[in-house]
Amino acid sequence: MKPLARLLPVVALLVPGAAAARDVDLVTLPPRDGVQLTIYNAEDLTLVKETRAITFKKGSNKIQFSWANTLIDPTSVYFRPVEHDKEIEVADTTFPADRPQVLVWNVESKFEGQAAVEVSYFTSGISWSADYVMISDAGEEKASVDGYVTVVNRSGEDYEGAQVRLVVGTINLVEKIADLARRGHALKNGEKRMLRLEELKKSLDRAEADKGGIGGGLAFSVDAQGCPPAVVKEGLSEYFLFTVEGRQTVPNGWSRRMISFRAREVPFEVLYRQREHEYGEKPVRFYILANDKEHKMGESPLPDGVIRVFRDNGKGGLHFFTAESVKYIPIREKVELNVGEDNQVVYDRVVLDAARSNFLFSNPPDPEVVGWDEARTWQEEIRNYRGKAIRLEIRHVLEGDVEFGMEVPGLRLYDFRTVEYTLEIPGGATRKVPSKGTFRLGTAQKQERVRLVGP
Repeated sequence: MKPLARLLPVVALLVPGAAAARDVDLVTLPPRDGVQLTIYNAEDLTLVKETRAITFKKGSNKIQFSWANTLIDPTSVYFRPVEHDKEIEVADTTFPADRPQVLVWNVESKFEGQAAVEVSYFTSGISWSADYVMISDAGEEKASVDGYVTVVNRSGEDYEGAQVRLVVGTINLVEKIADLARRGHALKNGEKRMLRLEELKKSLDRAEADKGGIGGGLAFSVDAQGCPPAVVKEGLSEYFLFTVEGRQTVPNGWSRRMISFRAREVPFEVLYRQREHEYGEKPVRFYILANDKEHKMGESPLPDGVIRVFRDNGKGGLHFFTAESVKYIPIREKVELNVGEDNQVVYDRVVLDAARSNFLFSNPPDPEVVGWDEARTWQEEIRNYRGKAIRLEIRHVLEGDVEFGMEVPGLRLYDFRTVEYTLEIPGGATRKVPSKGTFRLGTAQKQERVRLVGP
């Protein structure tokens, strides 16, 4: 259902004697020939570009534009002839005192006939979000991944058959303002806003010129020439522009969820992690997706969103694992999804032995033990009840001044106090791994660090 007060541009054809009655011969413009929405969530701004065919007469023409009951910013409204632009010129813009939320363009034309024009403006109240659905096969080897975009329109205006474009990233609109301030220009709040809108429009136009997400069969796709969406970098800015496939109708007050891409037979990695300081005592399982062509993804970066992860239960149904928020995923980057604990993988770590030596004492007359070395021996036992081999990545945080050693390949320091290593455990097998550490405690501790030594 159309809103009662819609965007209503009209053209007035001036005839002799019509000056005394401004509303005589007002003709409503034909429907939009096209409309494009470029939605920038970070500023709650959407750049709207409408194209319409207007019949001009030679001489003066008046074009009325109304934004009643909408969130259109009137300071951003711009009129531009697309055809016969050398013969059609806007002489001035007036805001009638007796007609709130209306402006009139006074257009001088040397051309008579129909010409395409573009009306552009910024509006608020339109937003978008991305979400994804991943469904693993029963063997946890390959998955289907579907991407979606939801556009919500609360702008007060209907947009029918619109091309929808999404800005992902950050456009730094304060750089130009800060540059003017450094040069001694004093800007009022209204001037700052107009300048921000102007800079945003320029940035979006530059992104379009760089082929950022034009064409293609997917919302987040390559363009018609096979080029990936361009990365636009301007000072502190870095953003992408994506185009949703086809034309979309988004009435005011409605939301519309659209498919953005479909990927099938996507290989992914299953990795178990044991990090008691992060996840607790039990190992947790991760699905790791790579956004690259080798893994049947990687057509473009993926925006922030929520990924819902399911697994085929082998009985015609699905098992839900998690819904996890993810940040922007560049091409050739990985996304790690925590799908929770697995009761078929059991991890235990016990202290087999502890001995103290090299005691340090305080000064007489009442000497006390103030420092010592403590040698500890651990044994880790991992029992894999699954029918296939697993990889378990282990991290231990060791407080103090520590020397640590064990016989595993790839033992390394993750940071100055954390050791990391990865174990392979065959299906249905148990693996036991011993390790040793010497802790310098009390006054024997000279620094906070872990040093790797031979076992």
